[in-house]
Amino acid sequence: MLRDPNRKPIYFTIIIDLKGSRTNFVDQEATSDFISYFVHKLNAEFIMNAGTSTFQQKDGDSIMIVLQEGMEALVYRIYQFCNSLYYRSEFQKVATTKMISGKDLAFYFSVGVGTVDTNVNQLNNVDVVNGSSISRATEGIMIIKRIVTHQVSTPQFSFKKSPFKLFINTGSEHNTQPSADAITGLFYLLYEKILNTKSKRFGYALLYPERQISNIDLAHELAEKYNMSAFNVDYNDPIQRSQVSSKISVMLAPVKKEPIVLIQNAIINGLRNIKEELVQKL
Repeated sequence: MLRDPNRKPIYFTIIIDLKGSRTNFVDQEATSDFISYFVHKLNAEFIMNAGTSTFQQKDGDSIMIVLQEGMEALVYRIYQFCNSLYYRSEFQKVATTKMISGKDLAFYFSVGVGTVDTNVNQLNNVDVVNGSSISRATEGIMIIKRIVTHQVSTPQFSFKKSPFKLFINTGSEHNTQPSADAITGLFYLLYEKILNTKSKRFGYALLYPERQISNIDLAHELAEKYNMSAFNVDYNDPIQRSQVSSKISVMLAPVKKEPIVLIQNAIINGLRNIKEELVQKL
């Protein structure tokens, strides 16, 4: 079905806001440096997928990208990558050098779905671009903060295990957004209920991106990228190779099950359905 040339496109704006940027980091410069590093990692990962859109640093302690219509599936991929990157030793090391000792590293992850009022050439200008997609993503950050601090009167999905506290905001009438809440619920089911142990979260992180890779190579990654000493063994020793291969199999077994794949597909299809629902209201 051809798109009505007179209607506005639907955009998905993602804002990733650093939790405790003023209290958990050494100073404002340290916060800005860390966010700049994070932006670099995101752009390096998605430069071939996001078209002309790029991740931009916003207000010193947050990151924003405006995804054009047709890129809804990237919302899930970006969230998946963020959770994978978080556990890598390099990412943690960079954060540790910028943070006050003993503080936790966490983020708010808001998705605003709507239109954009400025010219498409201004999508990467965080000081100029505006529209309902951007305002809903901004509002979503405030909603997540209220959810995390238990300041909401109605039950919401409160992410505790995932370091990225997520909320999808479509700004529907009467503050009801059943479709968006259902997709948020699927993210919650996957990242809070199924990936409910550190081992499962590490295993799922290893599966990003999908690829054909041996257990031994995955074990190498855990030792080098994720600094897991249990996999730092003599790989020339056939017995030790066999042992770490078995460990990898055990770690990945829970996250390779079919329900996880079904949830992933349901999230991506749900994001597309949200777009279509908003199109009907334009």
